[in-house]
Amino acid sequence: MKKVNQIRKATSSSFWLLISVIGLVVFAFSCNDISKDKAKSPVAEGEEWYKSYCVMCHGEDGSGQGNMADKLQAPPSDLRTIAQRRNGVFPDEEIAKIIAGVENVPGHNETGEMPAWWETFKKSENITDDKVLEEKIDHIVAYLKSIQQ
Repeated sequence: MKKVNQIRKATSSSFWLLISVIGLVVFAFSCNDISKDKAKSPVAEGEEWYKSYCVMCHGEDGSGQGNMADKLQAPPSDLRTIAQRRNGVFPDEEIAKIIAGVENVPGHNETGEMPAWWETFKKSENITDDKVLEEKIDHIVAYLKSIQQ
């Protein structure tokens, strides 16, 4: 009888150890899924950056009617109609260059009113990695692409 009780205790301990290990594995995988859920999509992150940096001129909805719009020499573009003005094509690369300040656009860089965001982000966000800067600008582009009419 003593051996049977020892075997039961050992089996019971092994069972609970196994259950605990399975529980930890399930927990670890669920945490991994939670962190993936918290990771923002490029569009969602781009929207946050847009709201932080672009709304004052281009407006909450991208219409060009921001609070600063009437104080600028050239009115801000309606960012919702970029593709419409380009025969239905949204030029991702061109828009990224405009945002970065690499490509001049009437009303932007020659008047000095729209900052070259590449340099501005470097300084204001203390971003030193060019790949991170490129990703941030690409996310803004993804957001702008998502609001096209």
